[in-house]
Amino acid sequence: MNRGAPKPASDRLVAAFDRLIAIVGETHTVWPADGESFAAYLHDETFLRGNADLVLQPGSPAEVCSLVAELNALRADFPHEKEKLSFTLRGGGSGLSGACVPSGGIVLDLTRLNRIVDVDTRNQMIKAESGAILSSLNETLSGSGLCYPVDPSSLSLCTVGGSIATNAAGPSSLKYGTTRQYLATAQLVNATGEITPVGALPVKTSMGFSLTDLLCGSEGRLGIVTEATLRLTHIPETIALLMGSFRSEEAAVECILALRSAGLQPRCIELIDSYSASLVDFPLAQGVVLMVEFDGNEAAVSADIERILAVAPTVEWVTARDEKNRGGLWAKRKNISPGIKRRFAFRLGEDVAVPLTSLAAVCASARRHAAEQGVEVAIWGHAGDGNLHVNYLLETADQLPKLDTLMRGLAGEVTRAGGAMSGEHGLGRLKRKFAREVLPAQYFDMQRNIKTAFDPAMLFNPALEID
Repeated sequence: MNRGAPKPASDRLVAAFDRLIAIVGETHTVWPADGESFAAYLHDETFLRGNADLVLQPGSPAEVCSLVAELNALRADFPHEKEKLSFTLRGGGSGLSGACVPSGGIVLDLTRLNRIVDVDTRNQMIKAESGAILSSLNETLSGSGLCYPVDPSSLSLCTVGGSIATNAAGPSSLKYGTTRQYLATAQLVNATGEITPVGALPVKTSMGFSLTDLLCGSEGRLGIVTEATLRLTHIPETIALLMGSFRSEEAAVECILALRSAGLQPRCIELIDSYSASLVDFPLAQGVVLMVEFDGNEAAVSADIERILAVAPTVEWVTARDEKNRGGLWAKRKNISPGIKRRFAFRLGEDVAVPLTSLAAVCASARRHAAEQGVEVAIWGHAGDGNLHVNYLLETADQLPKLDTLMRGLAGEVTRAGGAMSGEHGLGRLKRKFAREVLPAQYFDMQRNIKTAFDPAMLFNPALEID
């Protein structure tokens, strides 16, 4: 890569970087002078932009171990350059919280660690390196009758390591759960550069603190996952999608509560507000839309459809049981976001989780506060488990300061309702200061103690630490 650009802060630091570059090679090093290829590492899918001095692309777990060991040695040799001698971990860059947006130092791009290591159909496991793309898991499993069911919208971009860092989820998490339920084992490079195996293959274990659970949602703050073994599930025999429209979020939530009270277990329940639904040509009357999906064998899915029609007989449901029609309706749903991007230059997609009984009130509150700021809002999400994506839509950059007020208000609202500021995206750099305002100091004291136990020198993702 091009080294002709402005050098980092000092000749001493250049010499330090050369020791790290020797591990991965010049070919797998990106400098600021490399222009757009370097700039791509300074942001995720939010509007945040960061800065860094160097990008390194290790190609094996052994190289990752060597890089961490060398980083420790460099910090001892160059004690005044510690801020520059840190790693911000990065996978596919599809995050929505700023967790991989660097504030300086070195970006560690883990996407070269992308091998599918093993498929064990008898134990229903797949082992993959951290840079493997989630969609490649199911491509590898094609024909086996098994699948990896965690389905974030960024399935074709999100890496195994990134999904662990954020405890990624998606529409089907209502039935199948999040990454946490599927992470069996991981190889973790710790702060001294040694590989620590964590977890176990059986589902039922009792061996003290669950380190795999700590890794899920840790946002790369505790160490570097180089490999993971993930549990699999069977591909359902059939899937059916029902879509219905409602006059308001309150009416849609009442329907969801009625389905739950009736004992129905959908694969997913998506809510789309009337503004978002108006951007695409759904085969429904205008209003709030619910997408309810069931899977299983043919008889069970048919029975579920009959039960939902009985539970909500006044709703005009559109039903899609074949893959073509079902895929077409999901495609319309996924076209909402591109439609918004065409209309608005800036968008912040908040990612809150609330109890179902508070969902409609949170929608109303978010919409009201946005109107007070003169900001358009679009709301959709995985409503079956209370996960809402509140999208603030801005036409110009000078509106961005309004987001602080809106995010602060939404954080307080969901916390008072007993919810969480993030259901699947994480706090990252985007929400961390608002979390400090709504959660008790003891919460962050415990988080910092855990961080310090794993990474006392603050080598990994230092921008995510709150003083």
